[in-house]
Amino acid sequence: MLAAAWAGAALLGQLAGVARAVLQGYAADQFTVQTSRRLMDKMNDLVGLEVLEDPRFHDDIQILQQGAPRRPLNLTSTIFSLLGTLVGLLSVGGVLLSIGWWVPLVVIAGMVPLTLTQMRLYELGWSMTIQNTQASRELNYFQKAALNHNFAKEIRLYGLMSYLTHEYTERTLAYQRTMRGVRNRQLLGVLPAQFLALVVTAGVFAYAVWQAQLGVLTAGAVVLVIGALAQVRSDLWSLSDALGMGTEHLHWFGKYYEFLDAAPTVAAPAQPRPLPQRLDITLENVTFGYQGHAPVIENLSLHIPEGQTVAVVGDNGAGKSTLIKLLLRFYDPVGGRILVGGPGEAVDLRDLDPAEWRSQVAAVFQDYARFEWTVRENVLLGAPEDPQRLNYAAAASGLTAMLPRLEAGLNTRIGQAYGGVDLSGGQWQKLVTARALYRRARVLILDEPTAALDPRSEAEVFAAFAELSRGHTALLVTHRLGSVRMADRIVVMRQGRVIEDGTHAALLAQGGEYAELWALQARQYGAGAGESDAGPGGAPQSALP
Repeated sequence: MLAAAWAGAALLGQLAGVARAVLQGYAADQFTVQTSRRLMDKMNDLVGLEVLEDPRFHDDIQILQQGAPRRPLNLTSTIFSLLGTLVGLLSVGGVLLSIGWWVPLVVIAGMVPLTLTQMRLYELGWSMTIQNTQASRELNYFQKAALNHNFAKEIRLYGLMSYLTHEYTERTLAYQRTMRGVRNRQLLGVLPAQFLALVVTAGVFAYAVWQAQLGVLTAGAVVLVIGALAQVRSDLWSLSDALGMGTEHLHWFGKYYEFLDAAPTVAAPAQPRPLPQRLDITLENVTFGYQGHAPVIENLSLHIPEGQTVAVVGDNGAGKSTLIKLLLRFYDPVGGRILVGGPGEAVDLRDLDPAEWRSQVAAVFQDYARFEWTVRENVLLGAPEDPQRLNYAAAASGLTAMLPRLEAGLNTRIGQAYGGVDLSGGQWQKLVTARALYRRARVLILDEPTAALDPRSEAEVFAAFAELSRGHTALLVTHRLGSVRMADRIVVMRQGRVIEDGTHAALLAQGGEYAELWALQARQYGAGAGESDAGPGGAPQSALP
């Protein structure tokens, strides 16, 4: 019966181990998906861009991204380990009771300092991880730059690899020296507590031998106590280590929930106002500056009636792109307000649902996103496919003309990282223009949309823009003044203010900033400022939209 009990216990232990591994895997898979999904949902809730300016955000994101695939797994593993260790301690503790009721208590008390020390050292390791996250990101950036094909041309042309290798090595060694000190303190810091635990265990062992000499315990009982002490010592060590690791995991989850609970500055209103029928846009004394910097836009007032095409021009740093970001509510003004709607129905942009407002807008940005998907997916961006709209967007943007040069047409994969093709800057510009044209939008924004296009492709894009903008609100931000004559009005910005506002002819006659910029660009292309057959950009005026 004893042999059968032993075999049954061994079998039960094996089955429990298999069941633990299976259940642990299921739980970890589920937790990992949920953890990553909630991080992505939180990023979706961050409707503005202001949080991206904080370096701490990037530190937190790195910690959370690195931990999302393994922290749930490690935490579930730690919990199962703790449960198994506690069961083992309870069963072995019964053996030690044969010596005396106080023996298990003394052994456990001897391990308490070790457990507390382990937890404090894991706390130290976690705090050093937090403090050195930016340093870790910086050294990883050098490695990423050295291995990323997007930087390959400049690295080879300018011989940057030796610099990148040197910086990566030096920064990594410095980081490792810091972390090595932490690890040394972790290893050496437990020695006194380990010595105390060993003394307590040795004392209990000596007491058992003494009791055997007195005839109170048999030799078999002493052997059993020796095994029980070894098992208890091992279990308590595992328990202290698990508690320390568990503390670190809980710190990660604390940062995780802190991130999920963070309230962004730009947020959707609790009770959004309905979108007005008309989409007039009015800026009233708007002031805005990026975090920690002087205002980029200051006391700017501007009214754009629905259906009007407005070109925004000015020098670099005039605030043109910032104006676009404010209109899209990537940021909120620090002064003044932006209204949407016609007379009698105008609503503060902050009172609208950002998703509903942005669904009415299509935009081509300077720093557009280059997704390494298929051409089709890059145009649709997750929207349902409408073949008629897709054909129109591809044709109007000039994308159709380049498709025969792609082996799979719209289904061609982009990006060498996944076996796709690389597109030129001009090809990408056509693709992202098609992306904007595909969307059903009442407001169209082009922020330097033709920077990488040749004159013919530029004329095609602006012709499509002019066609699409009929009956819609359109904003064109550009440096190429030859492209702005198709606009109903031209707004000239300088240092965050509107300094001129009018038609092309009126601004030329005014002889101010716009006329000066026009003449300057005309001279650059070899044409006189007063000539009417050619304009800035080198294209004949008759060919411009």
